[in-house]
Amino acid sequence: MSHAAVLSAEPTDAPARPSVRLVTVLALLGAFAASMSLYVATTQALSYHARDEGPNASYAISLHTGELPTIDTPVAQDRERFPQITRGANREEFDRHRMIWTANHPPLYYLLGVPWVALADALDNPQVLIAGMRAVSALAYGALVFLVGLIAFEVTPRRPPAAMLATAIMASPAVLAIAAGFVMNDSLAVAASSLTVLATLRILRLGVTRNRMIVMAVAGTLAAATKAPGVITVIMCGAALGVTLLLRDRTPKSFLRATWLTAIATGVPGLAIGWFYVRNIVLYGDATASSALLARYQRVQIDTWFEVMTAPRFWHGWYDHLWVPVQLRGTTLHWVIDAITLVALLGLALGILARLRDHGRERGVVVSAPRVPSVAAVGLLVLIAHAFVIVVNLAQFRSGGGNPHERYLMTIMPLIAIVLSVGLLAIVDALPWGEVRRREEVATVLISAFLVGMAAATFAVWMRTQIRMGADLMLPELRLVPYVILAAGGLCALAAVALPLLWRPRADDSVTGSALLALSGVGRG
Repeated sequence: MSHAAVLSAEPTDAPARPSVRLVTVLALLGAFAASMSLYVATTQALSYHARDEGPNASYAISLHTGELPTIDTPVAQDRERFPQITRGANREEFDRHRMIWTANHPPLYYLLGVPWVALADALDNPQVLIAGMRAVSALAYGALVFLVGLIAFEVTPRRPPAAMLATAIMASPAVLAIAAGFVMNDSLAVAASSLTVLATLRILRLGVTRNRMIVMAVAGTLAAATKAPGVITVIMCGAALGVTLLLRDRTPKSFLRATWLTAIATGVPGLAIGWFYVRNIVLYGDATASSALLARYQRVQIDTWFEVMTAPRFWHGWYDHLWVPVQLRGTTLHWVIDAITLVALLGLALGILARLRDHGRERGVVVSAPRVPSVAAVGLLVLIAHAFVIVVNLAQFRSGGGNPHERYLMTIMPLIAIVLSVGLLAIVDALPWGEVRRREEVATVLISAFLVGMAAATFAVWMRTQIRMGADLMLPELRLVPYVILAAGGLCALAAVALPLLWRPRADDSVTGSALLALSGVGRG
């Protein structure tokens, strides 16, 4: 029996890969999200955001000189080469804020900043470093939005509208798009983790091949080499792969194969970047240097961990702020977000009840092989377990006196987007109107258009505020570029919501091309 036959647990009518039409729509929505982040990256280039960007950029500068910094390494102090960093550091009251405290993160994102350091020096233009590192973050955010759609397709391969809707939901929080336009590693880290999840689900749905395992191992290495939560992703995806293989084929040979594949999925990232976390333990006492940083910045405990975990108002407010920028807080936009979420959760509950009812009817009627977990179940369990660990860590951070930022929730947004999309479509399915597939498609287009319009409107409010404050200082040589990027993003959004209605699917309409195959992990060994 082939590996694919052993592993496949999906119905035979499920497509092997998303259609060209669907991939085009997902890519257009990703481009729309990236355009907002790129606008931020190129219009805020003459000022640093809070006190985070100086240390982040200084990490790349240290790597350029051949030094791997520690949390005790001073930020770059060179008025000629890096005037923004120097001015930002001099504005800080305490020396502890003039250190590269971000050196507790693994170096991948900052290695991508090294060429921008060299280019800034070659052009004698320090703004190139700032705009370049921001562009990396912005493009990673667009890739993340696209990957969420592909993950949603793997979870629901027979319902393409769910993939489009999940992508639109992921693209809708303008607050995250704004955050991704600054020098921060969050969007690259979450994109790499999402690619790891996607590669895992492709293997579980279509079977093991050499190329799919390579994609999974490389993606896991990228995730672990960008931020500590990526390590959690690698461990959970490796465990999901091994356990699912064993449940689907309980023979000794399968046990050996599952053990070997799990070792590859987790061992390659461990060998590639594990040294960094060992270094953190040696230098700071723990793998993430969190204790050393909390002690340095003299965080005062606010509440106990349990009090934070059980504070609905805190979590509800933090969740809402993903979509509601500071300028719109306290407006009816909160009610819009809450209404969408509640409707989706209601639909999800109805869908679960219907599934349980159908399962009860099937029990005892059909005699078959032992039940094994579906790809949808495995995918959601991985995302839920990962989100739970992240939420627990965030609660510890908050209870220890940490200041929560909306971008910290970016890690759990893939789960939120997929759950909301499935819940909203469950409500659509319950409506007595027309043929189900056409109904889902039309409803998905309408909801996606609303979400994209909401993102554009909230981003426009933020833009106007920045213009009034004089914070939209652009690179003189790139004066028109931000507006061209934003206009192109707007056109991408319009095309994304129009294509599903104008471009009718065909039976043979499937993705081709080596780039998309590699990204989706569908290459065959």
